This record gives sequence, C-alpha cells and structure tokens, in this order.
Amino acid sequence: MVRAKKPFFHSEELKLWEKRTIYTYLTITIALSLWYLTTDFGTRKGILLFYGVITQLGLYFALYTSLRNFNSYSIWCGFGFFHLLVYFIFKDDPSLQMPRAHASSLLRNTIVLLFLFQLLRYISVKLQHREFVAPAHGGGKDLFENKAVTFIDFVIFMIYIGAFAALVYLSLDQP
Repeated sequence: MVRAKKPFFHSEELKLWEKRTIYTYLTITIALSLWYLTTDFGTRKGILLFYGVITQLGLYFALYTSLRNFNSYSIWCGFGFFHLLVYFIFKDDPSLQMPRAHASSLLRNTIVLLFLFQLLRYISVKLQHREFVAPAHGGGKDLFENKAVTFIDFVIFMIYIGAFAALVYLSLDQP
C-alpha cells in the first residue's frame, strides 16, 4: 500500500498523545508560574532557565513528528510567543540578573528554534525527499517512526543542537 505524500504544510486533527502533551505542558507552565510567584529569587532564576532549556530541547527530541502538523506547530509557536512575552515582562527585573546574563534571556530563543526547525525540515525534504528524524540513543532507528537515521538526519541534528548551544551561550553571556 502506497501512502499519499502530504504537503509540506498540512493540518491534521491533533492526536491524543499530542493533546496530552500540550495539556501537560500547559499544566507545567501554570505550576511553574505559581511556584515562581511563591518562591525566593534564586529559585526563580532556576525556574526560568529550566523552563526554557527543557522546552527547547523537548521540541526537537520529543515533538519532531508532531511539529510537522501545522495545527500542532501553531500551538507550540503560541507557547514560543508566550516565552517571548515573559522575557519582555521580566527582562528588566534586577532580582533575576545573574553574573553575566538575565535569567529570562533563554526564553527568547524558543520561537527562533521553532522557525529553525521548519527550515531544517524543508532542507531535509529537499535533500533526502523525506522528513528528518531525530537520532536515537545508541545509533539505532528513531523512536517514533522506526526509520533509519541518515547522515543528513545527523547533520540536521548537529545544526539544531549547535544553534541551541550558540543561542544559550549568546543569551547567557551578556555582561
């Protein structure tokens, strides 16, 4: 049986696991927000750093198949814009200042990494005529689609991780 090729930008109803992931993330966002409001300044810095890093890595490693669906991608872009809003709200709060950067700085990277994801996806489709997959631990097939990881998949992974690391460095290295 041959599957019909989906257009690059396609909208599908969210799958149950995608809905659960979004609701879980929303719940975590609310819980972290409440914790943030009720905790000391040192913990607040950690919450903002943790929230940004976990989201940005999770998008690639856990949601790369989901982000192909424009409906899902739009929701995650909404979270990315929320991150940007939080950054602008807190960027001048002196209690969140760290020795070389501000704790909210990482939050402005989420939307950039989401746009990079789509660019890398486009490159993968053009070069290897298929969506990229995330390399699995141990070098086996990817976790979600059981596809073999190609050299291009690995290069795309390195570009994303390199961009993530560079954005973290730039965000946290502002004297």
